[in-house]
Amino acid sequence: MGIRPAKRCEISASPLVGIANTNFELIEKCHIVLNTFNVGHHISSEYYRKDTKNNKPQKAIQLRGFKRVAKFIEVFGDYISKKEQVNVVRNFISHRIKVNRYTPYGEYEYNCLRKLRELNQRGILNDYTPNTLISNRKVKI
Repeated sequence: MGIRPAKRCEISASPLVGIANTNFELIEKCHIVLNTFNVGHHISSEYYRKDTKNNKPQKAIQLRGFKRVAKFIEVFGDYISKKEQVNVVRNFISHRIKVNRYTPYGEYEYNCLRKLRELNQRGILNDYTPNTLISNRKVKI
């Protein structure tokens, strides 16, 4: 979930799915499967990771936005191993699609974002870039 400051409300969250790999044939197969199911996506050009010693070229597929990610979850959601995260994102998307896009986030949205953050932080010892807009709100989960 991409979270950033917004003009009309405190934050704006946008769901994001990313698939990166050094095997270009695998990325091409993913592209063909996504095209078969009419899921909109973007394939990045070849790039190198600078933070590793294994400096192999990579490609990545990205899906960003409520409707694209909702369609991706509808098609592939049962095959993703992180079931809890998928359910939280699915509920968040279905709720936000029902309301006006300029409606500020309420307690339900902040609860979903906080729950997703907690699920993604399992096993990570330190979070050096906390999102204070979400973590400082006093809302029951």
